[in-house]
Amino acid sequence: MRDRPVPLVVLLLLFVLSGAAGLIYEVVWARQLVLVFGNTSQAVSTILTGFFGGLAIGGAVGGRIADRVRRPLRLYGALEVVVVAVVLLTPVSFRLIGELYRGVYPSLAEAPLALALVRFALAILALAPATLLMGATLPTLTRFLARGRVGMAGAFQRLYAANTIGAIVGTAVAGFVLIEVLGLTGALLVGAACSGTAGVVALLLDRRSDSTPATASEMPVLRAALVPGATAGLGRPARARRLALSLAFVSGLTSLGYQVTWNRLISAGTGSSTYVFTIILVLFLVGIATGALLLGFLRPRIRPTTVLIGAAQLLTTVFVLLGAAVLASPQTVFIGAAANFIDALREFARSTAVIVLPTTIVMGLIFPATAALLGDEEGSEGSATGSLLAANTAGSLVATFVLPFFVIPLIGSPATLAGLAIVNALVGAALFLGERRVASAMRWAGAAMALVLVGAVVLSYNRGTAFRQPTIELILSKGGEVYEATEDEIAAVQAGDLGTYPQIWVGGTSMTLITVDTKFMPILPLSLRPTASRGLAVAFGMGTAFRTSLIAGVKTDVAELVPSVPQMFHWFYPDAQQVLANPNGHVIIADGRNHVELTEETYDFIVVDPPPPIESSGVSVISSLEFYQAAKARLTPGGVMVQWVPYGQKLDEFLAHVRSYLQVFPNVRVIAGPGGFGYYMIGSDGSVDITAEGLEAALARPGVLDDVNSAPDSGGRSAAQWAQVFAANTWAANDQLRALVGDGPLITDDRPLPEYFLLRRLQHPDEPPLTPQTLRALQPQP
Repeated sequence: MRDRPVPLVVLLLLFVLSGAAGLIYEVVWARQLVLVFGNTSQAVSTILTGFFGGLAIGGAVGGRIADRVRRPLRLYGALEVVVVAVVLLTPVSFRLIGELYRGVYPSLAEAPLALALVRFALAILALAPATLLMGATLPTLTRFLARGRVGMAGAFQRLYAANTIGAIVGTAVAGFVLIEVLGLTGALLVGAACSGTAGVVALLLDRRSDSTPATASEMPVLRAALVPGATAGLGRPARARRLALSLAFVSGLTSLGYQVTWNRLISAGTGSSTYVFTIILVLFLVGIATGALLLGFLRPRIRPTTVLIGAAQLLTTVFVLLGAAVLASPQTVFIGAAANFIDALREFARSTAVIVLPTTIVMGLIFPATAALLGDEEGSEGSATGSLLAANTAGSLVATFVLPFFVIPLIGSPATLAGLAIVNALVGAALFLGERRVASAMRWAGAAMALVLVGAVVLSYNRGTAFRQPTIELILSKGGEVYEATEDEIAAVQAGDLGTYPQIWVGGTSMTLITVDTKFMPILPLSLRPTASRGLAVAFGMGTAFRTSLIAGVKTDVAELVPSVPQMFHWFYPDAQQVLANPNGHVIIADGRNHVELTEETYDFIVVDPPPPIESSGVSVISSLEFYQAAKARLTPGGVMVQWVPYGQKLDEFLAHVRSYLQVFPNVRVIAGPGGFGYYMIGSDGSVDITAEGLEAALARPGVLDDVNSAPDSGGRSAAQWAQVFAANTWAANDQLRALVGDGPLITDDRPLPEYFLLRRLQHPDEPPLTPQTLRALQPQP
């Protein structure tokens, strides 16, 4: 049968599938590895470093291999098929990685640098097999497509756009649909199906295409691409290549830098919902893909390419400046605990689009345009593409590592955003000044515009008209006061008030206030186990549960994710320094889930205070069946666990929480918190019958009742009155509780129901959220 050329549209559709699969993998793997390494910025950065690092190496090595093979389309198909096999094995490899990490953690827990290096090595080991293969696909397919009339630059631009469009689809489908409907494992299988389809179709097309072996005339070019030093005279001068690679690096640095800082600034006040991050990423990718498509129209019309890239750099600064001014307005802050979450999310998407889309559309022009600087290097298209991809990814790695760990803690997210805008302006100026093929007037006009933009960024930052912290602007706009503000590698943290009681904001979201709900968290297990001497609190918050536990005479550890949170303790309690200096207390800066799973300590009770709102990203990590099992394993015989859950979830989510708890603890009691902010789930393999005598004895400990009644919502009750309150607030326990919740879904690591709920909310928009009133209405009648 006569060979027929492969239609371009088919190749692009294959790479759309490949891009969709890649983002599905990234979303799922990041979530799965967080369960291994912890939900910290260091761990997330390590995971991203492993992912991007594998892509970079795969691009560089795969490009050289693609130049050597005779049928690159066949190689591409084989890569995608092998990716499927590797992806299907990742659950096994991740478990092995987890066991290795568990083995070294106890000896390195007090050596954060060494532990970070171990995480880095294990993340590379876990992700390398798949990401190396995935990184090789773009240069391989570029090599095949560039042999036609489109040339290397045209092939790269088209494939990059197609891959980014696929990434948009993968991000949206995974974030909004797949994980909620199918869970993490199901989403991973869908990604594997996309890769497999692309691979099989590519192999079938190769059998009937004109992807012929290299001819004799091509061999010297291939040899030159493979032998170091043999490329002289084949393609653009070395200067053009260095410029292309430098611009690719800067493109990766600034684009991922903007994504990192936007995630912090735009998500402030959202409660860090997974849907917030999905929307930001989708809009980011939509802009990048639009810019890549627009390049096909602009590149033939704006010459030379350096002028096009320089103008794009200057426009990026313009749009970042305008977006920063919009972001500084308190009206743009989205409240994650809004009564109508869906409407609030739509408004958030609209305001975010104004900030993100213009900038990313212009940025989307830059990276694919760098391919035009290399020219059509016949025979070395794969290695040229791989080099560009590796340089771009290296810039991305710097952004995901250097910015959150060093730059943002030093100068803050707003200043980091301004700094990135200045980098774009300076690069634009350098490109205009260095381009000798255009008129002198244009060169100096471009440089002058860059200077004006740098001045505008600096002036707007200094005057506060742009590049501001949205949470601070919101607090001040409501007549509140900010006592102290800081930003570390994980989140921005502010202590202040809104005219009433002191509050702490983490990532723009107000944590639980000083309330009796929190003060009673360690008291409840003490009423059940008076001899308890060792306790663990997961989440520091305002320090209330930790402080109360120490007042009660219990040796207490507290695991806090955000390093700056305990530093705000002194704004809420005048004895903060004495509490922190108490030898019975130990503040551990670590992910609470990670600490529970990896520590060798055992505790008489564990109390968990997840941050509100209930939809917060990562809340399922400390609300899942697997977490409860890990916590139970850390309890002494008869030990007690108290999980506090904020109100706001729907009825089915409330039942799933209780149902999951009942799967782990044989005895469970659910009590509405007296402060009205949430409810307690109390679990143990011993009795959970809270008696008036036991509660009064716990409150009789020196200083405990006074501490409880110091909360603004305490009402100054006596110990006997508190016993009556808790008796009245008990919802159900043990067999009665099991009958009430029945069978149904559980919250698991694979099915994080509290975070992924959009389809359920859309199906039942009128279902009221759980409140103290609706909880009482569900209470069984005697």
